Amino acid sequence: MLSQGYNRGPSDKTLFIKKKREDIILVQVYMDDIIFGSTNEEMCETFVDAMKSEFEMSMLGEMNYFLGLQVKQLKDGIFINQEK
Repeated sequence: MLSQGYNRGPSDKTLFIKKKREDIILVQVYMDDIIFGSTNEEMCETFVDAMKSEFEMSMLGEMNYFLGLQVKQLKDGIFINQEK
């Protein structure tokens, strides 16, 4: 990640951040799981291409669960539930 121009998060060393003008991409790595999001679709595509060229990777689509948390992405916000 560092060789791709990402910086580590200041307090969480598994968070990687890359800024390009006003846009930003955030990548959270936990063991063999990665979640990422950006204000710029092209930055996401570039990230996916770079990861696929280095690792065997599958895209599971929009995030529904991560580390035991249920995530619902709706038009009026993102809701996180720890019920299960």
